[in-house]
Amino acid sequence: MVTNFFRIKIPLEIFHIQRLPYSEEKLLTLKQEHNKVASFFRNGDFIYISPSKGSGLELGNLVEVKIGESPRIVLSLIRHLIFRNFRNAFPDRVPQSFSPLRFFSTKAEHDPLRTLLPADLCEQVSYPRMIEVEARQIQEDGKPSFGLLIRSRQRWQLKIDLRGLVEEGFKLVGKSVLETEPIPGLEGVLAPDENLLGEIVSIHGDEVEITTNDGIVRRRLDSLQMQRTHQQIGAFLAFKLGEQKATRIFENLRNNRREREQPNFFFAEASKYAAWFSSNNEQPRTYENDDGFSFTVTKINTFPGSSMQVHQTSLVFDYGPGASEKRPLTGLSKFGPFNAARFERNELRVLAIFHPQSRGAATQFLKRLIDGIPDSRYFQRGLKALFRLTSVESVLKEVKSSTPESYEEAVDEAINDIDAQGFDIALVECPEGSRIIPIKDNPYYCARARLMSYGIPTQGVRDQHLRAAQDFLQWTLGPLALQIYAKVGGTPWRLPGAQSVDREIVVGIGNSLERPNLWAGAEQSRVVGITTFFLGDGSYVLGERLRSVPYGAYFEELLKALKTSINSVAEQYAWKDGDSVRIVFHIFKPIKNVEADVVARLIEEFPQFKILFAFVTISTEHPWMMFRGAYEKDGRTNVTLCERGDNLILDPYNCLLQLRGDNDRPNKKHRPPYPVSIRVHEKSTYRDLKYIAQQIHDFAYLSWRSFYPNETPVTVFYSNLIAAESSKLNKVPGWNAGFLDTHFRRKQWFL
Repeated sequence: MVTNFFRIKIPLEIFHIQRLPYSEEKLLTLKQEHNKVASFFRNGDFIYISPSKGSGLELGNLVEVKIGESPRIVLSLIRHLIFRNFRNAFPDRVPQSFSPLRFFSTKAEHDPLRTLLPADLCEQVSYPRMIEVEARQIQEDGKPSFGLLIRSRQRWQLKIDLRGLVEEGFKLVGKSVLETEPIPGLEGVLAPDENLLGEIVSIHGDEVEITTNDGIVRRRLDSLQMQRTHQQIGAFLAFKLGEQKATRIFENLRNNRREREQPNFFFAEASKYAAWFSSNNEQPRTYENDDGFSFTVTKINTFPGSSMQVHQTSLVFDYGPGASEKRPLTGLSKFGPFNAARFERNELRVLAIFHPQSRGAATQFLKRLIDGIPDSRYFQRGLKALFRLTSVESVLKEVKSSTPESYEEAVDEAINDIDAQGFDIALVECPEGSRIIPIKDNPYYCARARLMSYGIPTQGVRDQHLRAAQDFLQWTLGPLALQIYAKVGGTPWRLPGAQSVDREIVVGIGNSLERPNLWAGAEQSRVVGITTFFLGDGSYVLGERLRSVPYGAYFEELLKALKTSINSVAEQYAWKDGDSVRIVFHIFKPIKNVEADVVARLIEEFPQFKILFAFVTISTEHPWMMFRGAYEKDGRTNVTLCERGDNLILDPYNCLLQLRGDNDRPNKKHRPPYPVSIRVHEKSTYRDLKYIAQQIHDFAYLSWRSFYPNETPVTVFYSNLIAAESSKLNKVPGWNAGFLDTHFRRKQWFL
């Protein structure tokens, strides 16, 4: 494997370093007095001192440190020396952050706006590349190994303060603003901290009034910056150039982005910056301090043999043996869905809500959905045949207008029709542009909330899909049919039954923050916990949205919900006292490790079972890149993308795993998939990294949103979907979240 992790070579196994007993006051004093010639950091009960080469600074006691025994101290030294070396090389450049070291490129070719804007406007607005360099520690051959993770991305910059914007005549009322605050002792060394203060409500001479989470405050114009969002930058460009030109600029940026997001580009950029930090093989750049600690950065970024064997996922399409396939669509075509023989709703009734002017397109769309497209290579068999349904009856209901009230009226009329026999699912036409309509006024979400109050799951259909050509429509109808079957309670496929003496459940824990805004000081934030429960064979047991609670009450609320759910699962599947139970918790984004503490407490609540647990964080937001190989061709760097199952072990608790490979993309123009980062928490009592990685690999193929593996396992993917859709429904007037528990706790309504 080839990565963007470039190893660091440390010539010594033992080195010496100065240190002093820690106190916060002492650390602050040292930084204020000696920051120009030394670095200071805390580790445990001591302040460690790294004087610059040639400074002769002696402030603490010299102690001996072994690299293998004190990797955290080594990592801190590396970070400080990398930062200081960069600052010495570029004294006029102020980094955005210390770790990772973030800085903007000054090359004109690294700002795509340079060729799109007039020269005078380029002095005010830019979209430069920001480079991130982060020192990381992994483990190889049982020993700590260090390196630099390097990546880059584009970031907006606005070089004009509020005073300048007012002088130009730009309307600021309603715009969100940032307040900057220099970091004490690091003025001119690091960029100031930025806080999203609030939204401008009025302007009075040199001052503005801003609504914040602390009420209305006044600030001077020249002390603030406009927040650099896509929308606000777009508004400024439209003000300067006109709507049409601004729109064309953003279209050009989107087209340019496709090229920038290609892995060849990303990897080549990382390699170029690594070359600067390493210099060259004949004369490598040496990083050293005055006490003798030193290292060099190499260009070595390969990982031979640092992976585990991950088996291809087998999907099961029948209760009996033999009905197994590697690909979902192939398995469904050969065997039908897993529960076809026992499915209670083989005669589906579909309510279709459409506009009168869409009736022709709607009826044709429904016909193709139900019976398929005969000359399609992807969707020849429709919903009825593919999922072995006896019949699919569609009932059309016209909606009079695009208002939420008209949609709700149409729903009520369809449900209350004296001839209505009940509906299993509803298809709702989404008006053009409905995505940008606020949820409370959105006709689709108002119709969805009303339908779900009757216990009917929904499926939105866009105008563009209704009238799409057959070649395009086949790629829409397949996933649509799959989602419909899952939403009405069907089980398209499962994993083979787990062969283990332990009972096993896999729990996804998600959360979403309910905040009135993203402004600083939003203490009134509330947390909504989301849990999804699966058996070892991937059977979806239940999904639950917890009560919205203040952050301080999240621990107890999550603990209570998990305890109730595990009791329910134990009763349903007849767990007996003394049973060995393995619970694997998957979480996407921990909230300050609250969930890990909850899990530890949870185990104490079930002394009747012998519980082993693994607490696993699965993240797509990480700086790692992983490729099968890299080569030069025609003066350009090219990489070979990873396939599903490729992986890289970083240490006994961490690995990278490719859940969706290059061949799992229906459209090669789409952004290539990247690996997930898997971390097993040290408090876990079950730590089989290979088993956990294999399980995550398999669970990525259990998403019934499409026939391709997902980029995250269903445990966290479903939790995130529940959180996102619940948050939207909460904004619909009159919505009652209790409907989810009443009708949908065991159904995938959120797909």
